[in-house]
Amino acid sequence: MSCARAPTLLAIYAMLSLQFVILACALGSTVAIPSKPTCQNPGVRKEWRALGYSGQKAYVDAMKCLSSLPHDPSLSPTGATPGLPPLDKNSSRYDDVVYTHMDANEKVHFTGRFYPFHRYFVHTVEDILQKKCQYKGYIPYWDWTLGDYADIKNSPIFSADPVVGLGAFPDASTNFTLTTGAFRNWVRKYPIAHPIQRNYTLQPFKQQIFPWSFNLPDKRANETQTPAEWQSIVTGYVGNFTAFQGAVDGVRAEGVHASTHRSLGGDVADPSWSPNDPLFFLVHAQLDRLWATWQKQHPANQYAIGGGEDLETVNIDQFLTGSGKPVTADTTIYLSNLGPDVKIKDLLSTKGGVLCYDYAT
Repeated sequence: MSCARAPTLLAIYAMLSLQFVILACALGSTVAIPSKPTCQNPGVRKEWRALGYSGQKAYVDAMKCLSSLPHDPSLSPTGATPGLPPLDKNSSRYDDVVYTHMDANEKVHFTGRFYPFHRYFVHTVEDILQKKCQYKGYIPYWDWTLGDYADIKNSPIFSADPVVGLGAFPDASTNFTLTTGAFRNWVRKYPIAHPIQRNYTLQPFKQQIFPWSFNLPDKRANETQTPAEWQSIVTGYVGNFTAFQGAVDGVRAEGVHASTHRSLGGDVADPSWSPNDPLFFLVHAQLDRLWATWQKQHPANQYAIGGGEDLETVNIDQFLTGSGKPVTADTTIYLSNLGPDVKIKDLLSTKGGVLCYDYAT
């Protein structure tokens, strides 16, 4: 792997970009080929608006089906994140999905497992929708670079349509409870029973939520969601997965990943139970699309992986993608028995290993 200095995402990255590169080398970014051959007929994930009314309804209906299915008693939390509420045996299969993410929380954020875990997590939910709810499609993505970034709150994706709408942003009069769209007044079980909430905040870093302080508390979230920022990440960091993920998460977690979650507010803003809001899956399909696009940019990107296994909260500037044991292609991704455990090497291509899908654009 070349450890030359990677291009920077923004001027703010200049002072820390060298740290990203040094970290990538120190943690031994590796390259591996999936152990299973490329699939022959990959499914196609489409942008939400490209689904059309019937496609959107099929997806909404599948999510509602998942919420109607009973809890699976075979769900087996790993205990990776301490202090969680006990499993609710009267919850739903959808709540099992949320609990799986909660269980993994401290091992899959700001570590080298972040991208592989979320790729597999979204794929597994997609597989459950297809097998248990007869969904014929694939998880859609939300491409916020299609002009939405200019005015996220009023993006057409947040439609109030009662059949296919993802829901308009509520206000304080409803305690920010989602009261429009197809998922209005949905009640989720974790961490306690509550209706889904959203609360758009353009400058989410004014609120302190992490153990470290933010460098740019006045930063606007949509600055990270522009076509220029997307292109900067996609074309940069050749062969350097750690620097790539560092750019997505951003200095002090002020990149597009945290910016998008935090600005949407409510459930999806919480690192642990964010899948309570079905919008989570469109957000993470878009982030997975970002990774897949970066992987296709250069042969050195396709099978690159790196970072550490442990969340680092004290020296976040030095270990933005984790510390401790290096994450490699042979590192295991655990899914609390929502799906079988897999090695990262079988997740490094969307059309190889255990995966078989691609993105429309």
